[in-house]
Amino acid sequence: MFEMRNVEDLWEHIAYVRGYAPDQFPVEDFLSEDEQMNLDRAFEQLREGVQIAYPEAQFADKRASLHGLLDQSYAQYQAGEIIRAGHLLNDFQDQIFKRDS
Repeated sequence: MFEMRNVEDLWEHIAYVRGYAPDQFPVEDFLSEDEQMNLDRAFEQLREGVQIAYPEAQFADKRASLHGLLDQSYAQYQAGEIIRAGHLLNDFQDQIFKRDS
């Protein structure tokens, strides 16, 4: 199973989610059914990535803002609004790698 260890992993995972969400994630033959990637797991890992990118206490507001974007994107994917969800995920990507906020 995928493990988020650094911001490079996060960068790659964002692209992976954008490419396969909400329900086109590839099946990996080395993973059991309950370990396969799905929308829930993909967004859990994106949330982990926020903590990896901004672990310091002074970035609590930044983490909250990024989690808000992820929550909105996730909700749009669940509602079938794939284009809107993708735009929100792009906004997340744009914001996560900016240290000025």
